[in-house]
Amino acid sequence: MIDKNKMIDKNKRTKHSKWVTCGIALATTSMALSACSSVEPAGKGAAPAAATSQDQKPKTIRFMTPYFNAEPPKSDLEALKKIQSYTNTKLEVTWIPGSAYNDKLNAAIAGQDLPEIVMARTGSNNNAAFVNALRSGMFWEIGPYLKDYPNLNEMLPDLQANTMIDGKLYGIRKYFPPARDGIIFRKDWLDALGLKEPKTVDELLNVMRAFVKQDPDKNGKDDTFAFGSSNGLSGFGLFVAYLGGPNRWEFKDGQMIPMFYAKEYMEAMKLYRQFYNEGFMNKDFPVVTNGFDLINKGKAGMYLGPLDDAASRFGDLAKGFPQAQLDLTGRIEGPKGVRVHTMGTLPTLFVFPKTSLKTEAELKQVLSFMNKMSDPEIENLFEWGIEGTHYKVENGKFVRSDAAKFTADFSDLDMIRYADGSKATTGTLPPIVDKFKKVQKENLEIAVPNPVQSLISNTYIEKGTQIDKIINDARTKFIIGELDEAGWNKAIEQWKSGGGTQIIKEYTEEYLKYNKK
Repeated sequence: MIDKNKMIDKNKRTKHSKWVTCGIALATTSMALSACSSVEPAGKGAAPAAATSQDQKPKTIRFMTPYFNAEPPKSDLEALKKIQSYTNTKLEVTWIPGSAYNDKLNAAIAGQDLPEIVMARTGSNNNAAFVNALRSGMFWEIGPYLKDYPNLNEMLPDLQANTMIDGKLYGIRKYFPPARDGIIFRKDWLDALGLKEPKTVDELLNVMRAFVKQDPDKNGKDDTFAFGSSNGLSGFGLFVAYLGGPNRWEFKDGQMIPMFYAKEYMEAMKLYRQFYNEGFMNKDFPVVTNGFDLINKGKAGMYLGPLDDAASRFGDLAKGFPQAQLDLTGRIEGPKGVRVHTMGTLPTLFVFPKTSLKTEAELKQVLSFMNKMSDPEIENLFEWGIEGTHYKVENGKFVRSDAAKFTADFSDLDMIRYADGSKATTGTLPPIVDKFKKVQKENLEIAVPNPVQSLISNTYIEKGTQIDKIINDARTKFIIGELDEAGWNKAIEQWKSGGGTQIIKEYTEEYLKYNKK
């Protein structure tokens, strides 16, 4: 039996209120790539070379996927046209605001009104509507078909290890770096204080203290924080990992137990209480919705979260503080050595409804499209964009020429992409982008997975959100000083009696089903 929780790096890399549907009919005539490389992205005005004959009619494929910017991608976006030309398709994308996506997906499932390709966002094995739809046979089990599609078949070990539900393979995962989190910091602040990049927990705490106490921006005011935190407690999971704790759950003494049972979790809570009391973090964190606002305002020296956010989250910092320099680190040594966690949730999947793909022949047409979406030509398009618009060629190498334009054109279009970019042409990216890619790859080698990542607990589906709130509220109260350890232990008992004990039982049974001891 395949261990579903083993992380495999087979494919390395990596105020909205309306639905928006974009339908674009394209001519099928293909144009060759510019001649810098056999796998280059489309050049000036050119589409990637088509993989189909010109006399075939474009196939209409409907997509359902979220967007996260103020507006969805435009229907006349040049990159979208190139994708359709290369794949010989007419794509009709229903873009749904990210904040409303799961509700809209559940409504579409209930009405059996689904397109050919549907994104199921991370953690969908805890979505009752989605799980029930899978178990009722609403979506195709695609595992037996992947051998006929070379690019998809390459992913099979990864998919089997990380995405199977009830022992079956239903979707193509969207790539995110599995061990993506770390610390992004103001290097100019570090240099101004004569400090070095932290390597251990003690060194990290010393840098944090200096960012708060030693006026790193040299404005003569006591107005800086070590890091900004949101209501989700930015970086808390990082510190649980640094201190040696588990990733969400751990199998111990013959059963699954949640991470908040671990002593390292309590140590992290005490550390965050110290952060709160000593002004390392913003005291209004319970009502803040993101952890990067303070660093963009020049008030915080660190961001604790996905390292790849270095490429997209800090445009306002560059505008307001052009002298700011960012750097990052992915490994901090703690009492149990260097530890990092994987994301710990079922990856985002592209799934294929039988309500719209009624025959195997129709499914195979869509899988053929998905296979082409990992061809080098398309991976190059998503990695580099269009020559003359997003990149240029210098001495035979691709060089990013307009990072802001690339982000604007591709940040949401990326929501129809699944590939990791490993087949794309190498080139010259900003140093911090090269660094976070390298660090995230290295982190995966030592990352601690969540052993229940792809397992299903029916009780968690029914009650998890409700009883998780008990723990999260108690954690916040502990950090701000409104709850002591006795109160915290009482909250755990409430979690157990509210369904937690049954969740432990169900996850234990599911885990042992696939991991015989």
